[in-house]
Amino acid sequence: MEVEVMVPVDIKRLYEVFSSDDPIAIRKAIAAITENIEELELRQIPEVVEILASLFYIDLGDKPEFVEAVEDTVMGIAAIGEPAIPTLMWLLRESDYKANLMIARTLGRIGPSAYGPLKDIFYFPESPWQRSLAMFALAKMHEGALMEIFPDTVNALDDSDREIRDTAARTVGRIIDSFKPGQIPHDLVVNAFERLLLRLRDSSAVVRAKAVRSIGKMARNRYLSMDQLASAREAVAALLGEDDNDPDPFYLVRREAEETMEYIMQVTA
Repeated sequence: MEVEVMVPVDIKRLYEVFSSDDPIAIRKAIAAITENIEELELRQIPEVVEILASLFYIDLGDKPEFVEAVEDTVMGIAAIGEPAIPTLMWLLRESDYKANLMIARTLGRIGPSAYGPLKDIFYFPESPWQRSLAMFALAKMHEGALMEIFPDTVNALDDSDREIRDTAARTVGRIIDSFKPGQIPHDLVVNAFERLLLRLRDSSAVVRAKAVRSIGKMARNRYLSMDQLASAREAVAALLGEDDNDPDPFYLVRREAEETMEYIMQVTA
C-alpha cells in the first residue's frame, strides 16, 4: 500500500503508512517529514516521534528489508532535534532493550541539546540498564561531553552490573580515540589503564574483550608509558596463553588480545 504523507503531517495517514508493513512507503513518509520539518506543528511532534520510533521494535533479523527504514528513522527523528527529546526520554523508560539502543543512538545523534537529560539518567538511573544506555548515547556526543563523563565512566568499570562494566569498557576506548595524548589529564589516563587491567580478569568474557580492546587503543594512540606498555604486554600475553598461562577460553577475547598485542609491539619496536 502506498500512502503519501501530506505536509503539515496528517497523523491519520501517517498511522496508515506505518501500519502498511511496506518499507518503501514508510521510507517515503520519513523522507517527507525530514524534508519538511519546518511545517511540522509543535503539538504534532510527540505523536510523530512515537510513530516513527515504533520501527525500533522491529526484529531486523526477521525483517531485514526494514534496515534502511530504521536508519532513516534515526536520522529523521534526529533532524527534528530538541523538540523530539522529551518523547524519546519517555520512550527510553518504557521500551525494551532493543528499541532503547536505537533511541539512545538517536539521542546521541541529536547531540548537545540531549546532553542534560542523558546526563541526568547517567547519574540518577532508575535501573542499571538506563545508566548503560545513557553512557552509550553520551559516548556519541561532542568532545566536551566525553571529557566531562570520562572520570565517572572509568569508575563504572568497577560497577557490579555486567552491562554497565561492558559499556564503560567500550566507552573508555571511544573516549581515548577522540583525544590526543596530553588532552586527557595524566592521572585520569593512569586510573583508566589500571582499571582496564583489572577488567582483564572480569568474570564476563564480553567485558574482558572490551577492556583489552580499549587497552589496545591506549597503546595505538600512544597514551602509555614504557612501564605501562610492559604491564599491558604481560597481561595481554596471559590472555593468549603465553608464559605458561592458560589462554582465555573465549575466542572473542583472544582475538581482541591478538590485535592489542600487535599495537603494543608496534609501539615498543
